[in-house]
Amino acid sequence: MITYAETSKVMPVYNEESTQENTEETDSEGGTRKVTQSDTRKEVIYEEKDGERTIITQSTSSPVIEGAIITAEGASNATVKTNIILAVEAVTGLATHKIQVFEMAV
Repeated sequence: MITYAETSKVMPVYNEESTQENTEETDSEGGTRKVTQSDTRKEVIYEEKDGERTIITQSTSSPVIEGAIITAEGASNATVKTNIILAVEAVTGLATHKIQVFEMAV
């Protein structure tokens, strides 16, 4: 069993339009008023191929693994248990204290 802190993320490419409008008004008594209005429009960009639309992605991040629990035959042997922990550490990048190995009930 593997637990995750975060799932994988897909960052799509966006088409973004921003507009800003500044208005300055002066009244008859010399007072001024400044008004700033901004508008942003953001939409995901798709690629269409053979009638199917797919999102164009900027990047994809892998899920963040938080911990692992392994059950295995022979895990009561210290050498087997150590080898399993080292293998899981090498594949996942988890620290050894976040990996627990238990003997599998037969």
